[in-house]
Amino acid sequence: MSDSTLCNWCLLRLIKRRAKAENKKVTILCDANWGLGGVNVYVYPKNVDIRKMKDGEDGAKKKYRTAWFQELSQSCCC
Repeated sequence: MSDSTLCNWCLLRLIKRRAKAENKKVTILCDANWGLGGVNVYVYPKNVDIRKMKDGEDGAKKKYRTAWFQELSQSCCC
């Protein structure tokens, strides 16, 4: 990883801070079906129930997907 690149854990913290400032929710789901595994990060309005949306990651949820991480560590790796 480059010295100027954030690790996925730090990037997720940044996404969460921005979502909080915009009064939105963040959810991480293991619904990535690209054959590489990993997790999708969704940022959405608080009145939306992302877990009940149909058609997987490419359905209605697609507009809320903010990031995909192949791996997400439990702490900073920078």
